[in-house]
Amino acid sequence: MAHSISWQAIDFIVEALAANTHGKDRAEVGLYLVELVMKDRKKPLDAAQMEMVRALLADASLISVRVETET
Repeated sequence: MAHSISWQAIDFIVEALAANTHGKDRAEVGLYLVELVMKDRKKPLDAAQMEMVRALLADASLISVRVETET
């Protein structure tokens, strides 16, 4: 099943946070970008979806911080 462009954008944001190797925790920036995507979509995420996205962003941000400290 193909994902909508909105979910593809969220996936891209999560991957970008995980690949980021500069700076501190970027989860807040990721959440801001996801909110912009959702405004464009004109249909907000339900509470469960938003919690999932927050968790993904937090995990991705931790990955980037871990990579930065290991290099």
